Amino acid sequence: MRAKAAFASSVMVAAFAAVYGCGKDSETTARSSLKGEACQVTNDCVAGLACVPVPNGAVSICTVATFQITQTQRECAVTECSTAADCCGTPPSSCPNLLNLCAADAGSSSVTACQQYELLCKCDTLKVDCEQDKCINKCTTDTECTQNGSGRKCAGGKCVQCAGDTDCSSGQQCLSGMCQSPCLGDGDCAGFNRCAAGKCIESGCQTDRECVASTRNVEATCGTDGKCIVPCQTDLECGNPKGYSFYSCIKSQCIYTGCQSDKDCRLLRESGGLDAGGGAISSKQHFVCREKTTPGLVTKPAF
Repeated sequence: MRAKAAFASSVMVAAFAAVYGCGKDSETTARSSLKGEACQVTNDCVAGLACVPVPNGAVSICTVATFQITQTQRECAVTECSTAADCCGTPPSSCPNLLNLCAADAGSSSVTACQQYELLCKCDTLKVDCEQDKCINKCTTDTECTQNGSGRKCAGGKCVQCAGDTDCSSGQQCLSGMCQSPCLGDGDCAGFNRCAAGKCIESGCQTDRECVASTRNVEATCGTDGKCIVPCQTDLECGNPKGYSFYSCIKSQCIYTGCQSDKDCRLLRESGGLDAGGGAISSKQHFVCREKTTPGLVTKPAF
């Protein structure tokens, strides 16, 4: 009887503890992890943070989940000019004196000064022009091109490497003023460009698989406009808050957010956030934040 009574008593104690709890452990609730602290799932983090694996690490930490970067309709670019006059360079400091002497009507001295002023100080826009943000040399003869080292042929008023296939080596074609070997298939063309009649022409994606290969994202798809779409639900799917490249999740797509100022572009380049093919830019080039040349562009343009 005593054994039965003891068993019944122990059962009642266990039931009471299960319902009402006991001890210090039941009085302590788990604390949510703060930014930079370890976690297993996002619910372990305080509101506004997400649990993300540490690269090459065995743990995950809580990090910023929303980047809070406003999208703009502008893009970074490196330009040399906006008008033909920008391509003439800075006139020498002697120009004001030459102009004064030219106007002084001082005989042969004035004649010489006028000639030097015309040659050194005036911008001859018949010889230079600005095309697609780059300075080009204009010409009327092939000799002008060979003299200034900007090409071998004058075609359409511009110095180019070739004006026709006959100007190129055997087996090459003259494409956009450059001697190039003809493409044999789409694999010879960069990006989504396609090979047609030996020439690489601009194109867009044609299949979802091409976009998966291009973005390395298995969820990427090819849109009807020939642009790849990378779906997302959070900013973290589009980039790293500690290595942000100005892509965020906007309307369920990873989209290039653009720039707000010229200084944004300069700082982003200096920090390694923009791919400009390496190397420093020349003194004639400038970082600018401009209106998008292709409205609606969702991917980052070549910088």
